[in-house]
Amino acid sequence: MKFCGEIQYETPEGNVHSDICFNCNPSNDSRIITDTYREFLHNCLNEWLDKSKGTGAFWVGNPEYFASWEKD
Repeated sequence: MKFCGEIQYETPEGNVHSDICFNCNPSNDSRIITDTYREFLHNCLNEWLDKSKGTGAFWVGNPEYFASWEKD
């Protein structure tokens, strides 16, 4: 499995942003997603839900999927 991901939101102190991609480095693209990494992703989603107040975004997936929407 390979995907890109991001968590981003605004706070009174400034913006929060982290890339949360998996296997995007060609040297390790055969790793299997572990329970620890799944927990990390769930924690990132919980952080966004708890702190973002609806700003920014939380997403994981293939960025080409959304780019294809713009082509139609």
